[in-house]
Amino acid sequence: MSRSETKQTMTTDSQQRAAGHRPLAFASSQHATPARMARGLCLLLPLSLLAACDSGSSGGQLQVNETAGLQLYKPDFLQSRKIDETQVESRVSVSVGDVDYPAVQLTSPAGDTSWRGEVYVPEGSDATLTVDWVETGVPDLPEALGGELLLANYRVEIPGVNTNQAVAVDIRDYAIAPTEEEPRPELDLDGDGYGNLRERLEGTDPNDADEIPPEVVIAYYPRAPRIDGSYDSIWNNAQFLDEADNNLFINQILIDKGVVQAGEDRRYRWGAMHDGKFLYLMVFAEKFGEQTPFGDSELAYEDDAIDIFWDGNNSKGASYDGVDDYHAIIPLLTSGGEANASGSSDTRLESGDRSIPIDVSMFEFAVCLCSAPEQQQVYEVKLDLQAAQIPVDEPFGLDIQLNNDVDGGERDAKWAWHNDSGQDDTWRFPVRMGTARLEPVP
Repeated sequence: MSRSETKQTMTTDSQQRAAGHRPLAFASSQHATPARMARGLCLLLPLSLLAACDSGSSGGQLQVNETAGLQLYKPDFLQSRKIDETQVESRVSVSVGDVDYPAVQLTSPAGDTSWRGEVYVPEGSDATLTVDWVETGVPDLPEALGGELLLANYRVEIPGVNTNQAVAVDIRDYAIAPTEEEPRPELDLDGDGYGNLRERLEGTDPNDADEIPPEVVIAYYPRAPRIDGSYDSIWNNAQFLDEADNNLFINQILIDKGVVQAGEDRRYRWGAMHDGKFLYLMVFAEKFGEQTPFGDSELAYEDDAIDIFWDGNNSKGASYDGVDDYHAIIPLLTSGGEANASGSSDTRLESGDRSIPIDVSMFEFAVCLCSAPEQQQVYEVKLDLQAAQIPVDEPFGLDIQLNNDVDGGERDAKWAWHNDSGQDDTWRFPVRMGTARLEPVP
């Protein structure tokens, strides 16, 4: 989410390369057998970019025609409480023309959670490398699938396999839903416009076109609230429930540095409404008497702050698309320690590191460290729909998250409305967002 986090990832990559994680040549011949190989191509997936394993390290190497040359970890975006990680497996193969060469899985050393294997293809081939991540044991799928549901796919063309070639693969190159450029119907089994992974994360049936991910339908109201951080009567017309009549609680814990009590319900929540031109958000944070407001950090997310994530066309890919995927951070306090508000001399509003740069003019906001009548911290936000590329009466991606700093310095906890992965990674993966829709204007 921050530039410092991005630098850390890059540093890790360079450190790993310096430690000897370099591309290694693979051997190949006219016959795809290990005993008759000449030196050839190496496929390297950068250690900081491919995926994350359960222990928190990341990376993997793919070396074709090299003994035990394949090593993979599950991509981070497949982690969710709704998916049994023990049922997620990789399927790796290299195809040459109409011939497929499936990778052979090998036994990993004790304690190693990675997938390991090897694959051999004829030298000089024009090859296609495919990595599929599937969930096994999924009931009620077409018999031909054998209970395997495709969640993510990586594919790369390798022309003329030869010496000293290398292919760098970024986790953002995984496909998780069909697109106009690559229809890939197998990634949306029921053809309802929601990818298999998306449906699994939302808890809906990927093989039932009538069962689509739940939405928050944000109410239309023609009168605008005054943006001053307080709850006025106009907010009685806002939407504070999802389509299943659940409160829009911000209670999915993403970060906990020892400050969250087991079973604790802080009643953090959000609500919204719109008037056809602007989206209005209200976020309730810490209660009066429990407030520990801090604004001492250079990076906004290290202080008490809200994160607003949205994806205008609801594509929700495995990476920010640079088109309409946004991440805005609004701290509770200004740099001077006052309640934050747009238009003040020391207003604080930041863009997430992978977001389209946020134009401050699309926002109007105010916060309140209220003792009465709300008795808690309140964020009130007005967002220009046209500038934010949010359509009316069409689904768009959305998540609201809260950062909590209890003692200054780094933040101590973070919660989300929708991301249930237990990982603070919506800033990396739009697929973590939920779905909302603006009620049509009468």
